[in-house]
Amino acid sequence: MTFLNIKQLPKDFLRLKLLLLVIALILEVYYKYLIVPEYEYYGFHWDFDVWKYSFSKLGLFLLFYLSFILFDKSKFLYVVYLLLIFFFYIPNSILFSMGNGTLSPFLSNLFFVAVFISSGFIHFKLPKYEISEKNRMYVLIVLSLLFLIPIVYTFRGDINLKTLLLKQIYLTRDEFSDKMTGVINYFYHLSVKTILPISLVFFMIRKKPAFIVIYILALLYLFVISGNKFVYFTAITLVCFYYVGKDYTSKIRYFFIVTILLFALFPIIDYAIIKSVKPIFSGTFVNRFLFIPSLLTQWYFDFFEGKPFYFAESHFFNHFVKSPYDMPVGFLISKTYLNTTDTYANNGIVSDGFMNLGYFGVLLFSFLFSLLFALFNSIKVNIGYFGMFFSYIYIILSAPFMSTFITGGILLFILLAIFILKKKETN
Repeated sequence: MTFLNIKQLPKDFLRLKLLLLVIALILEVYYKYLIVPEYEYYGFHWDFDVWKYSFSKLGLFLLFYLSFILFDKSKFLYVVYLLLIFFFYIPNSILFSMGNGTLSPFLSNLFFVAVFISSGFIHFKLPKYEISEKNRMYVLIVLSLLFLIPIVYTFRGDINLKTLLLKQIYLTRDEFSDKMTGVINYFYHLSVKTILPISLVFFMIRKKPAFIVIYILALLYLFVISGNKFVYFTAITLVCFYYVGKDYTSKIRYFFIVTILLFALFPIIDYAIIKSVKPIFSGTFVNRFLFIPSLLTQWYFDFFEGKPFYFAESHFFNHFVKSPYDMPVGFLISKTYLNTTDTYANNGIVSDGFMNLGYFGVLLFSFLFSLLFALFNSIKVNIGYFGMFFSYIYIILSAPFMSTFITGGILLFILLAIFILKKKETN
């Protein structure tokens, strides 16, 4: 690998770094003037440290420099790497340098992102098994029906149309939870996170409008019965990433540009247009998607420092290791740091690794994540499925890593990607 001279780099390479830097600066302004004043009760504090800030910027430019490697190896892995900087590194660096965050979670997230470079050097030999075009379609339709029918039978007409306008979300969720059973829970999560999104993109690639409408309606149905915002935004994400941009770098460029514009507009919409007392759009998209996962990471590192959990709540492992606590860890973290047990504090891949195996867990999960995306890169599905990978990155940001393979649908996606979603497909 020969590092490129900066003058030889494509303009898009430099633009993406500039856009990420602008996003980082905007989020710093957000943190001081919106997150801290509005959400201080969560534990967000203003405590700027010039040395920490300089160190965090050094880490950012180190990650920028390392991106040369993946830019040469794979544009798919390169844009995933940039998303990891966006979701994992930047928010954690802000809490570290401006919010009195501790060194351990900051360095662990820096390590997690940096280790992803290794994915560019790994290639998997995959089974060569051809399925006819018609049979691929039948497989996805049959799977969709097998997963959807039990859900529809259970919830039938439990539809709250106000949920479409993001109203009465929590009422819908409570009613949904009351009817949710173990098997239906798996069917639901696999449907909304893998089967239906994959099928939607599959038929968009093949320009089948009738099936596109059917699958969008199916996703909307699952949203209005559950109030799960992930379903709502997954459909939007898939469609946007499918139609915007002709290649991976242009897709991520448009994403960063739109993100900057929205970040600029959210406070105007919240306080000037709808005159909200609390930040609705800023709170939902900026705080919930970026800063809350980083704050939870801080809490998990603080709580489990020196006392790993050894997967005591995970199936199989819990037969050998018993939890020392009288409640699930997510509620325990909320009780400890928020003084409430009404909220379950999710943890993402970095804090999950630390919780279960200490720093070795951070190392192990970082390499497993790199292996996972090296596998995705080896499969080489159609670029139209990029929205799926975006969704999986967000799931991994806020859910235990091992559980994402089952309830997150990643294992099912891998199987379908290998045997059904061949790159022969064309837009």
